[in-house]
Amino acid sequence: MQVPRALLVHPAGRATLSCGEPGGAVNKVLGSGLAALGCLLAAAVVVVTIPAQHAAEPVTISYRADQARLARLAPYPAVAPRGLPASWQPVSSGLTVGGANGAGTVTWALGYMTPDGLLASLEETNADPAAFVRRMTNNGTALPPSQQVPSSVPPSSVPPSSVNGQAWNLSDTPARGQRSMYRTSPAGFTLVVTGNATWAELRQLAASLHPA
Repeated sequence: MQVPRALLVHPAGRATLSCGEPGGAVNKVLGSGLAALGCLLAAAVVVVTIPAQHAAEPVTISYRADQARLARLAPYPAVAPRGLPASWQPVSSGLTVGGANGAGTVTWALGYMTPDGLLASLEETNADPAAFVRRMTNNGTALPPSQQVPSSVPPSSVPPSSVNGQAWNLSDTPARGQRSMYRTSPAGFTLVVTGNATWAELRQLAASLHPA
């Protein structure tokens, strides 16, 4: 039986087969049939041994090093989440000293995937509050601090204006499906909790904040 000449891998990841010599003439019907059978068997092996690709899963990261640096470098009483359930997966963290926010600033961005598979992030800085909030909320539209919400509206859709006795401002960016809560502390730093997560999830993140 003629063995397949080569097993090739396409640049896009597809496996292809090359059987026999290019341009070679097969004079015997039996030889041709066996060669074809060899190709089919090799193709079956390729199908079995190359699994289909799956959608990428979120990669959980550790933000402890960034949190430690934040506590050490921030010229303000920095905060960090504490006590969130394990179903909240931290997926991104970045600490920036200076940079676009200006000299002397320390900015931390911490992103989570929520149990519902949505995104919620904490952004904190001692940069100019108005400009920082505008960027983090993507020019969100401010919402009233209190709203008369019908009882038929599910709690996850109700924007919270107070968390742990502290007032938060609210904004909505419908074009991006983004909701935001933000406040500026008298201690000179600004917190923004934002994402496409529900209001209830944003509130849960805001409520988890404790001194770093």
